[in-house]
Amino acid sequence: MHELRKNLSKLVKTLEEEGREIVVTRQGKPAAVIVNLERYLEMQQALNEFCDPTYLKSLFEGRCEIRQGRGIVVEEVFDERGL
Repeated sequence: MHELRKNLSKLVKTLEEEGREIVVTRQGKPAAVIVNLERYLEMQQALNEFCDPTYLKSLFEGRCEIRQGRGIVVEEVFDERGL
């Protein structure tokens, strides 16, 4: 916490540039995590998707297909879509 107060602007700049998270500790124990805005928004989107039952059903069906060897190689999908 002391370092956070002392170096907040430097830490925020590092977050913006490097995109990694910073674990804030209090008396040597993790108390919070700070992430840059882009990463936070990505996590929020992921949480929203995981709350959608239709999305989860589709995700689990896809994983099952992959385990059964019925998945499509990612390169084929990219080629198909011109990526």
